This record gives sequence, structure tokens and C-alpha cells, in this order.
Amino acid sequence: MAKETSAPLSVSERTRAALAEAKARGVVLGSAGTRNLQATLEKRTASADEFARLQQPVFAEFQARGLTHREMAAELNRRGIAAARGGEWTHGQVQRMLNRLASQA
Repeated sequence: MAKETSAPLSVSERTRAALAEAKARGVVLGSAGTRNLQATLEKRTASADEFARLQQPVFAEFQARGLTHREMAAELNRRGIAAARGGEWTHGQVQRMLNRLASQA
């Protein structure tokens, strides 16, 4: 005898089934809110603070020389110092870095 197979479930049917199973396991659906993002935010802030701390001597030198934000970005790029995400510096990133360093002081 040939085994009888049913038609494959649609995406919405699979989604409903998975949500029903999660609910049966006691998962509270849709209640995370801002608590869901808090750990990520704290991790990103700590990482940015550490990056700023490491770059502080370079920025202190630039400020002592009286460079503008655009000049600082150009000098960082000339020196091959990567921005936080590995790319080139822009004057906006320099502005945010200086603001972060000022708030840490």
C-alpha cells in the first residue's frame, strides 16, 4: 500500500502551529517590549565607551593642535586608524566621539 501524504502546510499554518506550541510551553508572546532591547543597548554602549577610551589620546592630541572635525577625520584616515565599525572616519563620527569623550570626563 502506498503511504498517504497530506498537502504541505502553508507558511501561515506553520507559523500558527509554531506559535501555539510556544504558547503551550509557557512562552509569553509579545510581552518583551523595551526589556528585549536593554541588554543589546548596554553591550553596544559599553563597546562604544571602550573604543572611545582607547582613542582618547589621539583626540586629545588633535584638540591640542586645534584641528577641525573634518581635519581630525582626514588625519585619522591618513594614519590608517579605523572607525568603530572598521571604515573610514567622517566629521560626524568625530563629533560623536568628542561628545562621548566629553561625557566620560
